Amino acid sequence: MSTAQLNIINASIRDLLNTLDKVKRGEARKEDALKILDELENQIDIMLSQLAPERITDERFNAAVRALRDVAEKFRSLRESIVFARYTHAKRQVLDIQESIRHTYRLLTLIRAGAPTALIFQVTPQYLREVAVPEAIVYSNPMAAQIYNALVRKGEAGVEELALELKINDETREEFNRAIAQLISTGYVRPYFTSDNKMILRPAR
Repeated sequence: MSTAQLNIINASIRDLLNTLDKVKRGEARKEDALKILDELENQIDIMLSQLAPERITDERFNAAVRALRDVAEKFRSLRESIVFARYTHAKRQVLDIQESIRHTYRLLTLIRAGAPTALIFQVTPQYLREVAVPEAIVYSNPMAAQIYNALVRKGEAGVEELALELKINDETREEFNRAIAQLISTGYVRPYFTSDNKMILRPAR
């Protein structure tokens, strides 16, 4: 999507805000605001069709779907506010939707450009950052699932960095080491060594 298309969306948002003010003052009908809202949703559909990636991994797909679901839910809530004449609340919702649209635009642009998964999670709000851990890991070894989850979010991490994040102690160290060995042997994680011989782990799937 071009910057021009994003400008069209922003113009529609401003038009919607102005129309809500007019409806509140009795200078326009709520149907006028709903018509602009319909046009705005159509523009979002155009944005999605232009930015939809051709190939996508599970983690990226989940991040994109949650972002789109978030926008759709906010549109539904906004429509209800307009229908039931909650115009002051509706204006706040419009601004919230604008922020969500901008996030979705950036997220889909990065995904389409093939940005690393770790970068995708850096620009994804916390409430959307659920990682789809493969079921084979979840059911076979909960510790391995935690490690894999952390690696997908970070992109890569050293063994001791992971141990610190997962609060590994003397009692859980052996389980932690076994989980890393399992992830490497099953191909979910790839080990790399730094010049000072420290192991760095990266998710392979």
